[in-house]
Amino acid sequence: MFAMVTFLNSSTYAATLGQNLYAPEEGWKRYDDSNELIKYEGEWLKYSNGENLSNGYAHATESLDASVSFAFKGTQVRILSDNFTNKSKKIAITIDGTTEYFSENSMTYGQTLVYEKNGLSNNIHNVVIKLDQADGYLSLDGIDINEDGYLVDGQPTPKPEEPQGNRAILVVTMTTGLEKEFDLSMKEVIDFIDWYEAKQAGSGRASYAIDKHDNNKGPFKSRKDYILFDRVLTFEVSEY
Repeated sequence: MFAMVTFLNSSTYAATLGQNLYAPEEGWKRYDDSNELIKYEGEWLKYSNGENLSNGYAHATESLDASVSFAFKGTQVRILSDNFTNKSKKIAITIDGTTEYFSENSMTYGQTLVYEKNGLSNNIHNVVIKLDQADGYLSLDGIDINEDGYLVDGQPTPKPEEPQGNRAILVVTMTTGLEKEFDLSMKEVIDFIDWYEAKQAGSGRASYAIDKHDNNKGPFKSRKDYILFDRVLTFEVSEY
């Protein structure tokens, strides 16, 4: 079935499917089709169609074996195409294993809103787009994501299961082979995991401060061990 969108608040979601959208609306931000985090497989061409296209160019393919994929963290996504009568009427988009369909067959030309998905969980989502039938071209001119979301690289590592106990021993193994051991509350362990996963996805601080608590020695008010993300090889959580 073709994707259909219900707009509950016209001031928030003013754009409708099939119309030109030359700039992202409030609450959205745009990624051009040439972004390095957007991956093209198979035979694609990059073409110009005047000033109507995002950054002057778009990607297109008529091969059933070709696909374009990207991953993003966020709750909303929009796909923009260079619509025309030589474009396909049935294009498959798969988000986290669930497939829907949209059409690019109209005479609206560049930066046309052809697909929108709202209400996703605020996690990392994997998207693949490809032709479903050989009736024309598939083109990509841009991607809009909610403004606090972002593209991420490749197929992200799944977030580990969060511990459920009261306390745990956190052992962090550094790239040098050094092991750092901490006796922490479960909240502190979860905060560390959240920091690590966010940084792995491309956001957050480069270092994380772990409170050493009862290991404080001497006249210090507190002692903290700063863990650098790019020095972490692995970590282990032992609940008790």
